[in-house]
Amino acid sequence: MPDSNDFDKLLQLVKEQAIAAGIPVSENTDPHVKINTRAKTRFGQCIKRNGRYTIELSSILLTAPELSCRQTIAHELIHTCPDCGDHGAVFKKYADILNRRYGYSISRTNTAQEMGVTVEKRERPINYILECQKCGQRITRSKFSSAIAHPERYRCRCGGTLKRIK
Repeated sequence: MPDSNDFDKLLQLVKEQAIAAGIPVSENTDPHVKINTRAKTRFGQCIKRNGRYTIELSSILLTAPELSCRQTIAHELIHTCPDCGDHGAVFKKYADILNRRYGYSISRTNTAQEMGVTVEKRERPINYILECQKCGQRITRSKFSSAIAHPERYRCRCGGTLKRIK
């Protein structure tokens, strides 16, 4: 299991792998991986500011196997390539090259189980409740939304009207 200092070494290793595989990763990538202690639903992020890229990893990966960390770094590093800001055809092409060559399993998303980590499930507070006037189904929400503000504009799956009860 890597520590935060190892992430910088892993970034350098993965960058060398990508270059050896002919993948045009950006030269303008910060050599230091940032650790995000707040990210709970994603493992990594590639941030572009002023033409420079920063790779950010969730602190969840501090307990992950090295392969999972390298795979996540590779995923984010691909985003530094031209035409790879999304998960389109060029991204998939580069991911496939790295997957075949280095045994990664780069995809758009991965589960905690696939990454070899345990993620605590957050319980979201129930701040709003809508109730179907036909079947009685209750729809809970933690955040205010258009459906909460205007339930008359929405319908239940059964076709019934919704009423905000909380």
